[in-house]
Amino acid sequence: MSEEAAPAVGTRSRSARHVAGAGNAATGPPYAADLPVLLRLLAQVRPAADADLVSLRWDPQAPPPSAENGATAVRLEATVTRRTPGPGPAHATIHQAVRVVDDLDRVRSRSTVAWSVPVELSRSTAAEWEAADFASVRWGGRLRERLAGDARFTAAARSFDGAIAFAAEDRQAHFRIYRGEVIDVARKSLDGATFTIEGADLAWAELLAAPSNDFIRRTSDGLFRAMGSGYQYLRMIKAVMIMIDHARELTSGKTVEATRA
Repeated sequence: MSEEAAPAVGTRSRSARHVAGAGNAATGPPYAADLPVLLRLLAQVRPAADADLVSLRWDPQAPPPSAENGATAVRLEATVTRRTPGPGPAHATIHQAVRVVDDLDRVRSRSTVAWSVPVELSRSTAAEWEAADFASVRWGGRLRERLAGDARFTAAARSFDGAIAFAAEDRQAHFRIYRGEVIDVARKSLDGATFTIEGADLAWAELLAAPSNDFIRRTSDGLFRAMGSGYQYLRMIKAVMIMIDHARELTSGKTVEATRA
């Protein structure tokens, strides 16, 4: 695969419908969203024909009672949530969030998968991928540069002395802030984060690409959670929203409307 053909974060794909076999009077209708079915359907949504599955985390849900089921067909809906240069010079790792959805559009299970994809990345493209990888230190450095030129952030964070962390499933970036300035970005701060905002890769990818910064609504819906000092989180919510505004601009490459918080 050429680097131009590599699917971008946010790319969506869908498998064909899978219809379960006939049930019997003793067990009722068969349940289609089991692991063997998931593995077969994953081949239809992999990011490249020669991609190899290297990681699978599956969150199965119990099948509904047969009287409430009403659907024995499922499909996969996959979204690319992350892409990183691989350890070798000719491979990359592409991550997807996958939902198993029945033919009544009910989510039956969720999984996260990672694929090793043969791709020749130039040094510049590999560096771009690393700098765009949410919650990486390089990504945090780019966000820090943007915040340094925003007087709104300086004013909102002027009285704060601590660290704000953005966390995904397996990584986090800590922003050490003092007198309205981000003075350091690291995987972990020495004294830990004052508070951490945590969400799944899919939740972050969808927020950063959404038409508007509706972080508050998505948090109310359970897609994000704040851990640590609740008082400081509420006190610094305006600064957090400004940080997310800039993160969204890093993703889109365009200026977005400032959020009023």
